[in-house]
Order: sequence, then structure tokens, then C-alpha cells
Amino acid sequence: MGVPLISLRPALAVLPIVLLLGCNKQPDEIAPAPPASAPAPAVDPLRWAVPATWTVVDIPRSGPCKASYKVDKVGADKEDATVDVLFFGTGAKGDVERNFKEWYGQFDGDVGAAAKRERFPGEGGLEVDLVETSPSTFKVALTPPVGPKKQSPVQMVKHGWRMRGAAVKTKDRGTWFFRMVGPDETVQAARQAFRGLIESAR
Repeated sequence: MGVPLISLRPALAVLPIVLLLGCNKQPDEIAPAPPASAPAPAVDPLRWAVPATWTVVDIPRSGPCKASYKVDKVGADKEDATVDVLFFGTGAKGDVERNFKEWYGQFDGDVGAAAKRERFPGEGGLEVDLVETSPSTFKVALTPPVGPKKQSPVQMVKHGWRMRGAAVKTKDRGTWFFRMVGPDETVQAARQAFRGLIESAR
């Protein structure tokens, strides 16, 4: 209804050190298409409307991250939040619970046990699983994961961070994942904008 829809091809976010993600976009500006050399997706990409106040972050040409955005900090928060859009294809890597579990594992404690869950229908037969954690300590890996638990031996910790994520399941284009992580107040302030983006997906 008058909101531009973004169609993004495969690329991988250049993740800032605090979140491994980030981006820049002017209000109501359609994101430019990637260079012709970028590989075409195996399925038609999902499209969505980007909140005008979010900033698009440059992303690499390959990998599961298809878009990344910066959400400006609010109140007493000292850092911005980030939103990543991820697509792992139509195979097992797109399993919803598997990805949610990996996201929970980036926080201290069992945040998954207390996470709020919601499911609702999206546009054109899409199905949305929404999840939100309570504030906890978010761990940013600074080195490759090692050992049986696949954890980084060097991590940066961010206290009082919150995650809001969504899995958007399509009938024939796999499952697309949207994840916002950042300081508690900033993530809460962007809750409606995040939901609006999810509801615009088609």
C-alpha cells in the first residue's frame, strides 16, 4: 500500500564486530540490484518493505545473508541494533528450530526456554514463526568456533541485549529468517517496525 518492496539476491552481510552485521538506505529508496556477476538464487527471492528509518548495510555477494540493516540506538543505549535477513536454501539448513536454537546459543543462560513465541499467517500463504528473548548477555564470536560445542575461544560480550527473530515459511521458496539483535531498549522500540517488515514479506 505505497511502501516499496525490496528484492535482494544472495549475499553475505559484512558483520560489524559487535553483531557480525550492519547497512545504509535512504527513506523510501529502492535498494539497487547487485552486480550482474552475483549468482542467481535457486528460488525466487522473498520481497519485503524496509522501514524508512533503517539504514542498509553493504553485504558480500555470496552466503546465507541476503540483507542487513542498522537500527539507530534510542534512549540510554550506547549501540545500534542490527537486523539480518538469512536464507539457507530449501534443505535441512533452513530448519526453523535448528536456527532458533543456534540464535539462543549466542546468549548466556537458557533464553530459549523463556522465549516468547507467536505464529501467524503472512501474505500469499506464507507462515510466520516469531520469537523474542528477554534481555541477557549476547556473545559475539571474534575467532572461528572450535571444539564439540563449536564455540569461539575469544568472544566479546554485550550485557542486556535482546533478540527478536522470525522464520517466514513459503510454499515453494524455502524458509527465510529475519533476526534483530541489540540493546534492550532499542530492540523494544523497533518491535513494531520489525513486525511491519515481516508482515510485508511476500
